[in-house]
Amino acid sequence: MQGGMTRRALLGAAALAVARDVGEALAAAPRYLFSRSWGSTGTAGGRLDGPRGVAVFSDRVYVADSYNNRIQQFTPTGGFVRQWGKYGSGNGQFSRPRGVAVDAKGQVYVADTLNHRIQIFSATGGFIRRFGGHGTGRGRFADPWGVAVGRRGRIYVADSSNNRVQIFSARGKFLRAFGGRGSVPGKFSYPRGIATDRRGRVYVVDGSNSRIQVFSAKGKFLRKWGREGSANGSFRDPRDIAIDSRGRVIVTDTGNRRVQVFSPKGTFRTKWGASTAGLAGFNPMGVATDRANRVYIADADNDRIEVFTTTR
Repeated sequence: MQGGMTRRALLGAAALAVARDVGEALAAAPRYLFSRSWGSTGTAGGRLDGPRGVAVFSDRVYVADSYNNRIQQFTPTGGFVRQWGKYGSGNGQFSRPRGVAVDAKGQVYVADTLNHRIQIFSATGGFIRRFGGHGTGRGRFADPWGVAVGRRGRIYVADSSNNRVQIFSARGKFLRAFGGRGSVPGKFSYPRGIATDRRGRVYVVDGSNSRIQVFSAKGKFLRKWGREGSANGSFRDPRDIAIDSRGRVIVTDTGNRRVQVFSPKGTFRTKWGASTAGLAGFNPMGVATDRANRVYIADADNDRIEVFTTTR
């Protein structure tokens, strides 16, 4: 009798502990509220056509305006500042740019996808350098999608059709690559978005495997989460990823037309979509955060940028 009571007591205590942990997690879950949007379909400055990537640095927002083959720069409230680029393969020209990132110096990195290269610009659009070219060898690309800048200015590129991530020095010198086609941990099937956190870890949207994978700064596999589906923590055609100042991992779950938020270890925190955001036809692709943890979404179907604030 005493043993049975002890077991029941232990099970009861365990259940209470689980309930407490779940309650605390729910209480701590951030809430995201729609703040503003800007943009509409067109070719004039401030208008967009199929925006894919977005990045924020200081008081500027950079958008990879993919079908207009240019980069546009805005204020955080959507004021148009400048644009650069046009269709072509010369320096400062683009062919369907997708990923965009900004380093600590304000330099802008663009994944010039169909030109199979990375281009680097000053904060005002002045061309600095480029590297890459079409191919499968070291330092070559096949449809690069995402670009991120990590510690020591290292450049991380999601080399999508080559199913790998390549790492370069700040000046574009090849350092190493990791990945390869597959579904086991550390392998990829069309990686897209990529981001780094303050500890140097690398987060990759493993698109066709419907998951997120996390690596060390040198490419050692650390963890993964996600699967195909519509449940919390599952994905359909995920595209991009960002890490905010509190370490929260924000993913555009494009096929499910929603955004999901996770802890650095992959624990689901919250989500929002068209119904909760009150946005018709919500099609989130690119994502970025600023110092206040506001979230900027490149809404490709609506040709606009949407901004969300968080309560935590």
